[in-house]
Amino acid sequence: MINSLASGRIWHRRAGFCVLMLALSLPFSAGDTLAQGAPKPLLPSLGAPKPLLPPASGTNSAAGAVEIAPSPPVDSRTTNAKDGISVNSLDIVSGESVGTIGSDESALPASMWDGTPRSAIQRMLALVGEAPATASLRDLMLRVLLSPAAVPQATDPADRTSIVKARIDALERLGAWPDYIRLLDIAPTGDDDETALPPALRARLKTDASFLTGDTATSCAIARDAVLALPEDRYWQKAGAFCQALADEWESVEFNLRLMLELGDQDARYFELMRAVSGTVSDLPQMPEAAQLRPLDIAMMRVASVAPSMPDPDAVPPSLIPVLTSFKALRFEDRLRLAERGEQLGLVDRSELIALYELVDIDPSQMQNALTAAAADPSANGRALLYRAIASQTLPLARAQAIQQALDLGREEGRYGATARLYAPLIQEIPTTSPYAWFAADAASAFIAAGMSEAAAPWMEMAAREARMGPEQATAWRDAVIMSRLSAGEDVPLEKNFLREWWRGVRNLGPENAPARATLLFGLLEATGAETPGTVWRGLIDQATPKDTKSPPPALLWARRDAATNGRLGEGALLTVLSLSGAELLEYDAGTLTESVRALSELGLHKDAYRLSLDIYLAASSPSAPAIAGE
Repeated sequence: MINSLASGRIWHRRAGFCVLMLALSLPFSAGDTLAQGAPKPLLPSLGAPKPLLPPASGTNSAAGAVEIAPSPPVDSRTTNAKDGISVNSLDIVSGESVGTIGSDESALPASMWDGTPRSAIQRMLALVGEAPATASLRDLMLRVLLSPAAVPQATDPADRTSIVKARIDALERLGAWPDYIRLLDIAPTGDDDETALPPALRARLKTDASFLTGDTATSCAIARDAVLALPEDRYWQKAGAFCQALADEWESVEFNLRLMLELGDQDARYFELMRAVSGTVSDLPQMPEAAQLRPLDIAMMRVASVAPSMPDPDAVPPSLIPVLTSFKALRFEDRLRLAERGEQLGLVDRSELIALYELVDIDPSQMQNALTAAAADPSANGRALLYRAIASQTLPLARAQAIQQALDLGREEGRYGATARLYAPLIQEIPTTSPYAWFAADAASAFIAAGMSEAAAPWMEMAAREARMGPEQATAWRDAVIMSRLSAGEDVPLEKNFLREWWRGVRNLGPENAPARATLLFGLLEATGAETPGTVWRGLIDQATPKDTKSPPPALLWARRDAATNGRLGEGALLTVLSLSGAELLEYDAGTLTESVRALSELGLHKDAYRLSLDIYLAASSPSAPAIAGE
């Protein structure tokens, strides 16, 4: 029965709420919304919060297993870091050493902060914010933030702020919301320790994070208890009233809103959005951009299907990309652009991107000419069309041909890595047999770019045999071998004269970009342990042309070099990621890029160095890519 008695009562309560708003003559203009409902930081901190929730257990958190850095032996001064690097161990281990990942998830050593002053750790963590240039760099940053590691005690009272809180704040700015909540759940808590989180602050932060990510059940469970513990706190009053609205407790909503108004609350945006949640208003003023909204605002807008302003999806902060990709009130085109950007940065999973691709409105006639249409439309819609056409192809031969062309388009658009990750699972369905030898180098390269080296191995063997068939096949095979070498280091030896033949092939295909590509490749090989004869560099010195570049602050680069030279693992890793954040890889000069790889190698983070060198090579291999700055 559509118009039931119960639903009628709810409607009348909602209508009564609307009448309440109008009777009190609230100013609901857009100007008043912006003026009176002044936006707050995304997850604001609280000043001297009152006790609310009990401290989280350090070993039995609901979030799962908790890793705690082990205390080093009293008479021992060194521990082994990753890949054999030895660093001095710390003398003091505190509750701040908690982490959410273990060695099976590539956690960094517990001694990674050995030799780094506490004040320096705090300053570096405060710099985390801009998106790392690649998903692999973001992964390294997350491992720095989530690994259980001992930190030095504060000797200066000014340094007695919480390192765990600084790590949590950094995860927020990176948009790593699941990791944010996991670390928040196990953070040491207490009101008397400046290095711990006050329970009320932890409750507030988790509520806001859950509002942002759409987990209103968790937010409202906390808010209902908090309203009882802190009845005069305006934040909890508003969160509680919103949660009551979600539960259709409209009489309580009306009572609490009347109380707020009588107490002089002038938060016009909140009251306007509560009207939208109630379904009693259809003409809302334009909302600000998401970065200017509070987590509660965003939760209310999600429920009411109200979209924030979005003049430029590419300008959305990384912290909000995962939030807005699933925000159905946004224009679909904006969500799709955010999802593609988020996938490249490691913020959005491939499956989420494909789910949006499946929702793109496509004319069935376009599916027959998807390759031509995608080439003519280098947009997210064109890529969605191409993916759906290829995924629906049941003949392996036709699928291989289409994927080959899709990979070529991805390379031309500077999106080869993202394209390889998208199609790698589909390539796995193509048999590794001789009829597909022409596709072997493409398949191997795609698997390597997607981080699936084992899947690439049989294709590499087939590509080596196919290379004898002609210069085009030989060039494709050599490129796959270079990618394999960069991704695995000296485990993939290069035959004598291999690089000479590579150079000839590159020069024949594109003589104008050949010197830049050679300079970069030889620099990356040298940074990962290979020896480059001086004659190589002398042969390239007259190819240098100055370029405008984005350069990290010199002090940051020198600090990174010192940390790498002296084995300060956490410091060196964090500074390396910071030095390549806020811009695309090709905006940096070749020296900055190769020295970043060298720093990771010197720190013993060889796998990270290999992955970064591969990412740099792939970014520079696009035919439309500019010559690497500095060459």
